[in-house]
Amino acid sequence: MSIKHIIATSLLALAPLAACAQGNSMHQLAARPMAKPAGESLVVTWRMTMDSMRIRSNQTLVFTPVIEDKHGHTQTLRSIMVNGRRQHYVFLRNGNKHYPDAIELQRHNGTAQCYNYREAIDLEPWMNDATVRIATDTCGCGNLVGNSAGTPVDINPHWERKCALANVMPAVSADDPVLSLQGKAYLDFPVNRTELHPDYHNNAAELHKIMSTIDTVRHNPNVSITSISIHGYASPEGSWTNNARLAQGRAATLKEYVRNQYDIPAKTYHVDFTPEDWAGLDTFIVRSNMADKQALLGIVRADMDPDAKDAQLKQRYPEAYSILLNACYPYLRHSDYEVKYKIRPMSDREAAALISTEPRLLSLTKMYRIAALYEPGSDQYNEVIETAANVYPADTEANLNAASVALRQADITRAGSYLKRAGQTPAAINARGVLALLQGHLTQAQQLFEQAAANGSDEAKRNLTLITAAN
Repeated sequence: MSIKHIIATSLLALAPLAACAQGNSMHQLAARPMAKPAGESLVVTWRMTMDSMRIRSNQTLVFTPVIEDKHGHTQTLRSIMVNGRRQHYVFLRNGNKHYPDAIELQRHNGTAQCYNYREAIDLEPWMNDATVRIATDTCGCGNLVGNSAGTPVDINPHWERKCALANVMPAVSADDPVLSLQGKAYLDFPVNRTELHPDYHNNAAELHKIMSTIDTVRHNPNVSITSISIHGYASPEGSWTNNARLAQGRAATLKEYVRNQYDIPAKTYHVDFTPEDWAGLDTFIVRSNMADKQALLGIVRADMDPDAKDAQLKQRYPEAYSILLNACYPYLRHSDYEVKYKIRPMSDREAAALISTEPRLLSLTKMYRIAALYEPGSDQYNEVIETAANVYPADTEANLNAASVALRQADITRAGSYLKRAGQTPAAINARGVLALLQGHLTQAQQLFEQAAANGSDEAKRNLTLITAAN
């Protein structure tokens, strides 16, 4: 949470005021702040209710918000002066030298009476770790302590420091798995042909993508390539038999082209093919806003001969088929490639040097072992945990751990981004509760903690106790 985004809202409750009035003692007054965005100002407000307060005619009570921290910084705000009838007229004639800028109120005993206080001051960095209290002066003589110094309450509750978060570190294996880099190339071949022309249409750029992927690991002394796979796909128009020929032949041609660029053993290469990419067609239709979407999907997903399905699409929905031919089918003719590799044997400390330079060469298992080298919460630990989530964005546990790092730093933007990919485990739900607290959504946070606690999260149980005590 940025220091530039805090409001302190101090609430002076009816019950303590009533008790103070009955016993003529101010020591029970309390302030209850909370944090909300407020630009670069600190705004202190409270509702002062005096319905049960009885004050003598010659009596003066002064209430002053005091902001202070443990390092000696202090800032007082404008005071409220409550006068009895006689002191009210004295104030009108002479003012009060101790509180020249005070907000003066005359108390009318036996009547309902309240005042909504609001004062804004420039927000200074030290106030991020300060408290606010309501000091009382029972004589109006400038004594800010009087009978009650006021109960200090944190301006910024710093939930990121207090809340419990699960540290989800899966058991790590002794050996690294085989890693891979993957991609898709959309190469243009002559109609109904399988020969590859590198300078045809956009082929040069598509071939460059494949070479760049291989080069990422080929020149690296820390890794060895274990396989290069190419999988060819054709689109559904035309016959299945011819499409099988095209998909297989084009994949084989691409493999030969790539093999001729490198001094890599032929046994490293593997070729496969899918005659028609119906799964890709299904995905395109699902994501589209085509008028006949459901009917088209019914045909695509039907258990029938592929040639019959293509014929039905063309005959029953000619306009939609025309759209598919132009907007979708070219992207169903693609070559998927995958470069698998293994990192050479190295110690965890040696591998740690790659976190900042070549993190994609490290498996998630290796990253967790590297993280274990550092103290949780340290800069090195945090870097490894967040790198793991960025390199493996589909891993829910990696995202949850990165979200916990961001929450500890009160960075709600980064935490929210990671939590979108953190799954629905009790630990993830608890973390979303902490995020809600940092955003100032107390009710939502409590609901999330209750949900996580009901599903076994000990951290959520502790957080429920924490926010209950804060209320």
